Amino acid sequence: MACPAEAITMEAAERQPGEEHLYREEKYAAKYEVNMLRCIFCGLCEEACPKDAVYLSQTFAKANYARKGFIYKKEDLLIPNPLTQPDEYAKAKGALGRDIK
Repeated sequence: MACPAEAITMEAAERQPGEEHLYREEKYAAKYEVNMLRCIFCGLCEEACPKDAVYLSQTFAKANYARKGFIYKKEDLLIPNPLTQPDEYAKAKGALGRDIK
């Protein structure tokens, strides 16, 4: 188990015929959630991620008044494509304060 606090929920799915343009790998995360109310910021998720997609940064999340706002889904964590979504990419780049690679 990569997360001792069980803050990360992930369900794997297999790529179906015709979905080659959507997913490079045969298996992908159909559901990926991070519950920041449970996270203890230990960094074990960074070490366990085989694709270096998970990392802790200096970016600070704003306060929220609802518990639901602290549960990040896969769509919330993805970085926008700079070619197809230049405005969203610029916003994400500014929020991180550094170049996205």
